[in-house]
Amino acid sequence: MRVLLCGGGTGGHVMPAIAIGEIICKNFPSAEIAFAGRQGGNENRAYKSTGRKLYMIDIHGISRSININNVKSLFKVIKSGRTARNIIKDFNPDIIIGTGGYVCYPFIRQGQRMKIRTVIHESNVYPGLVTRLLYKKCDALLLNLEGSKDYLKNTGNITVVGNPTRSGFGGTTKAEARRLLGVKDDEVLIVSFGGSLGAEKLNEAIRDFLVLVLKSGMNVRCIHATGKTHYNGFIEKYPEFAESSKRIKVLPYIENMPTLLTAADMAITRSGAITIAELARSATPSILIPSPNVTANHQYINAEHMKKIGASELITEDELDGKILFKKTLEIVSNSTKRDRMS
Repeated sequence: MRVLLCGGGTGGHVMPAIAIGEIICKNFPSAEIAFAGRQGGNENRAYKSTGRKLYMIDIHGISRSININNVKSLFKVIKSGRTARNIIKDFNPDIIIGTGGYVCYPFIRQGQRMKIRTVIHESNVYPGLVTRLLYKKCDALLLNLEGSKDYLKNTGNITVVGNPTRSGFGGTTKAEARRLLGVKDDEVLIVSFGGSLGAEKLNEAIRDFLVLVLKSGMNVRCIHATGKTHYNGFIEKYPEFAESSKRIKVLPYIENMPTLLTAADMAITRSGAITIAELARSATPSILIPSPNVTANHQYINAEHMKKIGASELITEDELDGKILFKKTLEIVSNSTKRDRMS
């Protein structure tokens, strides 16, 4: 079996493709896997780390405003069809699986024209443009969340399967994870992060939040990841957090996320598709602060869905500050019944 997995633009499209490829190879050892990504994308480093064949295509999204760049992008979209067709002929896949981003469009579209089986996996609650354009002619549309069906007209070829998470999730129990980290039974562990790159507005609110936690005297341990690009600036601005204490630890990046989220009583973070999948897999209650700078407001819709089902609290970035963050956190950590229900 030969499988071409395509997705690009963000890690949220790439990581599911890699995870799906790993599972296919685990269940079908003779399978041949290749990836297709966006030319010049930083996210391609994850693809390259797998050692699998990687095809790249020059394609960019089209913005909603009218400008000269849209003309260039439209030309690349048209040209990409021929490139995708040549790549498909070269690899000769039995099935093409798209995991999101504009890079999927030419491969799924050409695959359909060439009578090759096609599948799209949609991570976000609100389906992306490529999904909405092409899912009806796919052999299957796989959804992360049930709520996505509300935005789709034809549901005959749809299955809700969840979102693949990175290896490590589900490998330990909460008690085992807490023991590995040295977290005591009576301690409340709060993990906060803004994605691998971090988020400046979130970092500012977390700083004020951490000050309030220290003043409160609560038996809480906080671990915050600023994001690699923000760490030095954060420590320079708030030198009181340069030295890690038993209660407060500030890091540039969290290396052991599966263990940390499994051990945590609560998380404060963004609401990208991968993040909410990992929160769900680790059964971690959360306060979600969606990024306002994403296409189609995906993160807000994801967070709204998580709030609706009772798994998360939602704070928009324009209302975010340390005080409201502390208040919402206190409501969760002081009420074990509510935490259990959210889990």
